[in-house]
Amino acid sequence: MTDYLLRFASKAIAEQFGIANGFAAVDEGGEVQSSLASHTHALCIIGEHNGDGQYWVLFRDLVGIPIPVGGEQFIFWASDFEVDDEEGNPVPVPRPISDDVPSLFWA
Repeated sequence: MTDYLLRFASKAIAEQFGIANGFAAVDEGGEVQSSLASHTHALCIIGEHNGDGQYWVLFRDLVGIPIPVGGEQFIFWASDFEVDDEEGNPVPVPRPISDDVPSLFWA
C-alpha cells in the first residue's frame, strides 16, 4: 500500500487526469464524479488549500497500481519516498508539514 499526496495546477487538470485514468467520470448532468474507493484504491479530494488555485488529492493505492503515464508530475509526496542517510542507508521521507501543504491525513 502506498499513499500519495497529489498536487495539480487546477481542479480542471485534476478532473481530466482522473477521467483519463479511470478514477473519475462525467455524470449525466455533466459533473465530474470521482471514484472515491474501490478494491484497488481510495481517494480523498482535499481541493484548494491556500487559495492559490492548486488542487490537492490524497490517493491510497491498495494493490500497487502502476503510476499512469505523466502521473509523476503530480506526485508531491509518496509514502514510499526514501533518501539515503550519511551511511548510505535508505530512510523514509516524512510527509511534509507546513502551512503550504494540506495537513489532512487518513483516519
